[in-house]
Amino acid sequence: MTLVDRIFTRIGASDRILENKSTFFVEMEETKAIVEQSTPSSLVIMDELGRGTSTFDGYSIAHAVLSYQTTKNQCMTMFTTHYHMLIDSFRDNKEVQPMKMSFEVDENNGDVKFLYKFVKGYSMESQGIYIAKMAKIPQSIIERAKQQSSLFKEKLALLEQKCKIRSKSKEEIKDME
Repeated sequence: MTLVDRIFTRIGASDRILENKSTFFVEMEETKAIVEQSTPSSLVIMDELGRGTSTFDGYSIAHAVLSYQTTKNQCMTMFTTHYHMLIDSFRDNKEVQPMKMSFEVDENNGDVKFLYKFVKGYSMESQGIYIAKMAKIPQSIIERAKQQSSLFKEKLALLEQKCKIRSKSKEEIKDME
């Protein structure tokens, strides 16, 4: 007797150019097979679903698939993502247990050491620039990436502030009615 009836994986990236299928198309075919064939007794491993398309479409597809897996198929699913917005979307979902890969960052030299251990919680910061440095990407590119990252974070913070102000304004209007 086994613990699961089937194991499904959606990991890595490959295309089938001779069949006119992009990497993202292949990813969607694999995802279709998982959502159609997995059962509550299946184990599903999905890595970075939606990465091969725009952020908005990728996030939306990842959100819809994770929702489907938790409500319809209800199988044990390990779902890795770089979409931090999914964390907020599923924060209160009792069917989703947030886990992250444990790691250490040496702030002095910028090295990342992966500990290959799952621990409870969220990883809200990306280590991409550290990894690029470890891969010996030229320092001028690393510095430019750091600048762009800081600029992006500033713009995102301003956008979040505007959204909070608009949300608060809508609440005030409702209170006046």
